[in-house]
Amino acid sequence: MCLACEQQGYFFRMWCADFIARGEMPPGVTAEDLEALDLPLPKASNAKADRSASAGSGSAFACDAPSE
Repeated sequence: MCLACEQQGYFFRMWCADFIARGEMPPGVTAEDLEALDLPLPKASNAKADRSASAGSGSAFACDAPSE
């Protein structure tokens, strides 16, 4: 495999992984394509739950150190 083809394959894999990390299916890619790349299927419900949990936890923080 030439260096250009190897690099294109690497960037395609990273492009797909970015969509999967956001809980989205990459456009034009099937589940079989992701399986061939050894990438997991996106889990949309988990990504949304993680976002809402991280957004809510920041507002619930209260400092319990004594004021001077």
